[in-house]
Amino acid sequence: MAAVRRLTSLLFLIVHAVAESVTKCGNTGLTSYYNSTTLPYLFYNNPWGNDGSGYSCITVNNNGTSFDATWKWANNSANVHGYPHIRLESSVFPLPISQLSTLDFATDFGINVTSAYNKTADQRVQALTTDDVQYDVTLDMFLDANKTAATSDLPAYEIMIWLSYSYRVYPVGIDTSSPDKYQFIIDGTRFFFFNGTNSQNQTVYSWLPDTNLTSVDADYSPLIHYLWQNNFMPKNVYLGTLQFGTEQFHATEEVLFRTGNYSFNLAQNTSQVFTDLESVSPIAVPSQVPTTSRFQSNSTKESGASPAYAKDVEVMTSVWCGIGIAVLVLSWL
Repeated sequence: MAAVRRLTSLLFLIVHAVAESVTKCGNTGLTSYYNSTTLPYLFYNNPWGNDGSGYSCITVNNNGTSFDATWKWANNSANVHGYPHIRLESSVFPLPISQLSTLDFATDFGINVTSAYNKTADQRVQALTTDDVQYDVTLDMFLDANKTAATSDLPAYEIMIWLSYSYRVYPVGIDTSSPDKYQFIIDGTRFFFFNGTNSQNQTVYSWLPDTNLTSVDADYSPLIHYLWQNNFMPKNVYLGTLQFGTEQFHATEEVLFRTGNYSFNLAQNTSQVFTDLESVSPIAVPSQVPTTSRFQSNSTKESGASPAYAKDVEVMTSVWCGIGIAVLVLSWL
């Protein structure tokens, strides 16, 4: 009987650990982030543009195997109000990009008006438009030629790989870039290149896809190496931060961003020899991708968002980092 009680207690602890969720709604300090004890991730609420017109919260599930962000901002639709995200913690940082051989990233994600989450696909799309949901979902990284500055608060370079975005959200450099000229294809998705300088005097490089995605599994390192091979960024810079999340701009009703099944494969090769990336023949910029003419027009409020959440499964999270490569894989029952 004592053995049965011990087994029952153990099962209770396992189920409790798997089912645990933590919610953070703060702006700074312990109320704003969660540090996983089993995975090398930090989760940030990060409402850095809070103007008092709404709120942002994150809920981290199962010690980091998935997380949700709920938010609503009623004012200043052109401004970023927050960037709830997951940040990879690894001893490989700061990593010289000349030694970056792989940057695999995979995840499933979706964004919906919370009240429409269980409705039909058409109704969810309509809710995103009706409630003026303005957002983007990005893989975000920071770099600098100085090894220490690469992991500081204000490195010189930012690379944003957009995976999904609404119709009236635009990248830095919309009025000075040539997306009709600079393009690259990753795993069948064509990305269009923008670059410019933000208000903090950082150079920002943005890659925007020709269609909104809800599930990705690809090596994105070519989008980094493209920059120095085409003289947009020096080769001798360090990658200091790698994170994934959603920028919040505007919504008149609460929005739910949900993501899980994420994995990173960040590999370093100290003797790597690069060959020129295969060139991609440019095409006309499709209507999904913003242009200067569309940026200057305020005649439409159409949303380009895709609301479908591909999978509600939290079965595996994996992280690959290092020269070897070291591997951490966790499976949850």
